[in-house]
Amino acid sequence: MSLNFDAKWRVFPALLIISLGLTGCSELLFRQTCVGLAKDMRYCLAPLPHDFAPAADKPLTKPTAKPADISSPQTESKTGVSSPQSFSQKVSIKVGDKSHELLTQLELENERMTLVGLAPLGQALFTLVYDGNTLSSEQSMLLGDSFKAEYLMAMMQLIYWPEQSIRAHLEGGHLVTSLCDTVGGNQGDTLIGTRENTILCRQIYSQDTLISKSGQQTHVVQIRYQQNIGDALWQAHISLTMPQAKFELEIEPI
Repeated sequence: MSLNFDAKWRVFPALLIISLGLTGCSELLFRQTCVGLAKDMRYCLAPLPHDFAPAADKPLTKPTAKPADISSPQTESKTGVSSPQSFSQKVSIKVGDKSHELLTQLELENERMTLVGLAPLGQALFTLVYDGNTLSSEQSMLLGDSFKAEYLMAMMQLIYWPEQSIRAHLEGGHLVTSLCDTVGGNQGDTLIGTRENTILCRQIYSQDTLISKSGQQTHVVQIRYQQNIGDALWQAHISLTMPQAKFELEIEPI
């Protein structure tokens, strides 16, 4: 399916979480499963990795000389996850100078990935269901067709899915995992890699950037994972940025 990059980014950030407090009649829509991340780059939703480990059992560790997979080394399987798992999160989204907040519940069961979105006061906004082949979106009719459910689901996979799975479904891009250079936010921040905590990054670059002779590599997507050593991936504070779209997403586990 062809994607118009410029058109996508004109509507996606501004309308991803449009009118969070609205409620009303819902409608069921079927969404595309491939989304554009940049010109000539797209990500297609991947099946659920087999046997996602419980949050307390698979800690996130520091990368070695060879960047490590920040998720558990699981492989894809038609059987999906072996036992149901559920994760509650507080999600903050910033588009330009506008900010929004919502609560989400991410559920993994068999071959099904379900993401439920609630307004801060508890009103139901949407329910996204991906079964490994199709993505359906049940949402308030007031959200309209401009609500890009497929992007939100894709971001969850880019954050939590194993590296090998993302690479297999990323077209025109290159995924790199390493320690972040700094802890973002304040000047004077330094590299974190202590016994107490660590900050790892997933960065996605376009193929054109990697082969450029200018020496400058600008990421299309950067995901930062901040947590204590020994904590699981699902316990991390997540920060995802897409500079081209002026888009920021933060996830705090509840």
